[in-house]
Amino acid sequence: MPTEFLLIPWLVIIVGTTFIVWRYTWGLPLIEVSISTPTVAVIVPIKGTSQTTEAFLHALRHQDYPAYRIIAAVESEDDPAFGALLRQAGTPGAPLEICVAGLAQRSGQKVHNLLAALALLRPEDEIVAFTDADTLPQPLWLPRLIAGIVNAGRPAVTGYRWMIPADDRLSSAALAAANASIATLLRVPYVANACWGGTMVMRRTTLERIDIRRYWDGALSDDLQMTRALRDHKVMIFSPRQSLLPAPIAMDWRQAFAFGRRQYQLILTHDPDLWLLAALGTAIPAFSFVLAIVLLLQGSVFALCVLALAGVLGAVRTQLRRRIVTALWGRELTSGLAGFWTIDRWLRPLWWAFHTVCVFSAPGSRRISWAGVDYIVRSPQDIEVIRWPESFSEQPAFSPSVMNAAPSFNQKPERP
Repeated sequence: MPTEFLLIPWLVIIVGTTFIVWRYTWGLPLIEVSISTPTVAVIVPIKGTSQTTEAFLHALRHQDYPAYRIIAAVESEDDPAFGALLRQAGTPGAPLEICVAGLAQRSGQKVHNLLAALALLRPEDEIVAFTDADTLPQPLWLPRLIAGIVNAGRPAVTGYRWMIPADDRLSSAALAAANASIATLLRVPYVANACWGGTMVMRRTTLERIDIRRYWDGALSDDLQMTRALRDHKVMIFSPRQSLLPAPIAMDWRQAFAFGRRQYQLILTHDPDLWLLAALGTAIPAFSFVLAIVLLLQGSVFALCVLALAGVLGAVRTQLRRRIVTALWGRELTSGLAGFWTIDRWLRPLWWAFHTVCVFSAPGSRRISWAGVDYIVRSPQDIEVIRWPESFSEQPAFSPSVMNAAPSFNQKPERP
């Protein structure tokens, strides 16, 4: 029996996370209408193109909000994204300004692009929002965020990606399942919350007060440095439950591992405590699952009960996440992800193991590859660019099914 006690932390985790996901579903979708419409500048760094680039730009320029403009920052006019932006600027939609940032010399290219875009802010820009070009923002994305700032008086609002497998590969679904387990975690201001670069929104006065240029100088990660700046200035970071943003993905195992490892390399560099929390959160279930199997083979009834409970609660969490997707983006998207839900439920040990490997591979190297450029990261603001890409290659191509997997922006979200 003493060995079986080692399974108790896993029991606590699976019960606690199930409650947290259930709590996430309460009241979704929340109806938020901003009581005022201050002028917003949306900054988006972009590099390369993919099959969803045009859909992203069209969606971003057709938000259900009357007073916003877009500043898109690219590295060079040779970047295919520059041509895509020029074509998009000639069509109806929100005003689009293109910023050519040039090559980064001592920081990440994304951060360099963002710093260049900040120089184009105007005095009338009351709120500044940031997003990423590998997402598909539904029309209510921006108004929901602005309502969080204006109605609730929050100083800073962030969100998180909800990965949508855009092909039938097991690797894409495993990465999306691991990401979904993070997206529905509890986020508490000052305690366990961090900015995500795909959704960061705050008043212009807040952005200037935290002096983000100083924190981005020489940095590779935009969002973790934004988190640090807000915390240093005692500004709370809020994550409204409906601030999730769809992000189509299509990756083989090598690409999925590179993505997952990079995320945890950055976290380990910027916030070792958060990395340790992630390490415990992935290692305990993985170790406990193996231990439970061993004990079961030895005839342990307790291990059998734990495994059964883990299976039941895992299925419950899958159903709850389906409710979240349905509430935010409609039943059409939920139905289109049938394969993903199957993998999320029945192949849980696989994506648990994948997630654990990504976390524990982070301490192995300070070399990070991102968007065709390699970096040596010594500290949050001490990096070295060690290789430039020879040419601008397209981002990983999505299969044609990506547009079928994307949210239907013409449908209203349904209550679960």
